[in-house]
Amino acid sequence: MNGNQLLGPYIRTFFEDYLTCRRNMTINTIRSYRDGIKLFLGFTAKASKKPVTSLQVTDVKEAMILQFLKHLETERSNAIQTRNQRLIAVRRLFAYIAGQEPVLLDPCQRIVSIPLKRGAEPPPVRYLSQAEMTALLAAPDRTTALGQRNHALLLFLYNTGARVQEAADLKLAWLSLRPPAKVDIFGKGRKWRTCPLWNETARTLRQYIEMQRRGCGSEDTLFVNRLAAPLTRAGIENIVGRCRTQAAKTTQSLGGRDVTPHTIRHTTAMHLLQSGVEMNVIRAWLGHVSVATTDHYVNINFEMKAQALKTCEAVAGTGRPRRWIRPHADVLAWLKTL
Repeated sequence: MNGNQLLGPYIRTFFEDYLTCRRNMTINTIRSYRDGIKLFLGFTAKASKKPVTSLQVTDVKEAMILQFLKHLETERSNAIQTRNQRLIAVRRLFAYIAGQEPVLLDPCQRIVSIPLKRGAEPPPVRYLSQAEMTALLAAPDRTTALGQRNHALLLFLYNTGARVQEAADLKLAWLSLRPPAKVDIFGKGRKWRTCPLWNETARTLRQYIEMQRRGCGSEDTLFVNRLAAPLTRAGIENIVGRCRTQAAKTTQSLGGRDVTPHTIRHTTAMHLLQSGVEMNVIRAWLGHVSVATTDHYVNINFEMKAQALKTCEAVAGTGRPRRWIRPHADVLAWLKTL
């Protein structure tokens, strides 16, 4: 067995060197790649009847990758979008291997050239109405310390449209609460963006810091739990879920709905769009890399307006046609009769 063709060592350097050091990818992206590669290794080991430690690069054929992708869709019921994400992880792994070992270029190139499947639909955009968002913001009990923190967190998410990890990573030094208030957000793709803060948001965050984060260093995390440890993604999602349950007691439309931090992000985008904010501003506000991502909100807003227009036409069409009186030849005389 040629030790240079073992798959295991390449996978290790792919994660430890390529993704982490060379590409400087975020931990969430690395974990997504990890999950995809784990599924791929398990399927390949079973199909080739070899232990994972004995798998060689040449054991992986183009046909085997296609079988793996079919397995994801049929047996794991993965959507096309998820299936494509797994394929991207595998393709990047073999592109990396081809760059490390030219002898393996041909079999790796066959795998890298497998196309993504077309027809992937973007996940549905679920957002809240103005009344629902107001009820959610009012849900925390602000007479308690945790309620004050939860209200500040919800208001920050709504103001900035931040992703859940961006809110979890937020440090005190990234805030500027003096007019004009703003926040620097370290976002997806390790890119920074600056987002303005409303006066109410700045005031709420200032009160939260003075009461619960006084004396903390500038590099300390803003949102923490009862033990003063940074809130995790799961912790923030749990807070949003509990606030949704509380808000549903006064707003029936929230009952039974799955409201997540990303729902609030979609809500921010839709409310900005409906308020007439320019698309490029919304794109920068949310930190979208792809133009198509922001345009998706435009399509939804257009469909809403088209539906509203149809409703108006239906109402207008229920009455009798108006009989228009032909105006007098002398327009001035006719106008006097009005």
